Amino acid sequence: MGFEEDWRDLTAGTDPTLDIGIAVGGVDGDVWTGGRDLLFPACSISKHVAAFGALRLVADTTIDLDADVNTYLSSWQLPGTGTVTVRQVLAHTAGLTENWFPGYAVGEPVPSLLQILAGAPPANTPAVRRELLPGSEFRYSGSHYALLQQLLTDVTATPFDELMAALVLEPVGMADSSFDQHFPNEHQERAARGHANGAAVPGGWHTQPEMAGAGLWSTPLDLVRLELEITRAHAGDSALLPPDLATQMLERQSPGGFGLGTEIGDGRFGHTGQNTGYSCFAFAWPASGTAVAAMTNAEDCRDTLFALIEIAQRHFG
Repeated sequence: MGFEEDWRDLTAGTDPTLDIGIAVGGVDGDVWTGGRDLLFPACSISKHVAAFGALRLVADTTIDLDADVNTYLSSWQLPGTGTVTVRQVLAHTAGLTENWFPGYAVGEPVPSLLQILAGAPPANTPAVRRELLPGSEFRYSGSHYALLQQLLTDVTATPFDELMAALVLEPVGMADSSFDQHFPNEHQERAARGHANGAAVPGGWHTQPEMAGAGLWSTPLDLVRLELEITRAHAGDSALLPPDLATQMLERQSPGGFGLGTEIGDGRFGHTGQNTGYSCFAFAWPASGTAVAAMTNAEDCRDTLFALIEIAQRHFG
């Protein structure tokens, strides 16, 4: 039985309100997609995309992986003493406040990123601060990528959504993707409506001003395109990212931790994600030159996604 048959067997008879989009692609150009052609929040896969963009700025020496983040931040400074580096921020080893960003429902006031960093109203999460000794351990937190978003915006003097479009989305060919939080409103006919705890998310979805950590809208096919570009970069076949930086992106930066914006394991790399009302994953298996991405409009269907990852591991790992 092939991957497509396993996918259909797994998803047959699922809740009719659940939309699951999936894409499988190879470096040889072969592509297969399943499910409706919808746009979904990429949730924490946004971090993986933002990391690729940040590494492109490292490649052109705009920023240095091992420099103190406060040397680049001009509109806000990370409080406290000691050095926090760009590398630590990308790898979740800077020891910052442990935050998951639920976003802001339709009708709620949406804070600026500076309000989010300061934990000031109407932000619904604590301030971004140093809590652990930088570099001492892996601690997954959206705070790292809120800081990264401000850093990249300050350094380039470019709105984050426009910066990522120029650095990642356009050159990789991710034509159905955007960090612009107005994007789903402009494509209402294709935007998947989220579900949490068995109920529809009021208004369809939340706004995520923490774009680098959770704000990308995309499709499974676009996410596959990114994973294959990283696969090519690691092999030295990409014009977008040199192989030494791609290698660092795919190497654990601490025991049991991530690479640079990348989950590592079982011969694969990529990222998983969960926002209010949605969950997803995108992984590549370099040995077979294959990438798989799945996106859903339900927050509580991770068992299905993990089963899909296992199916992909069996076929492509």
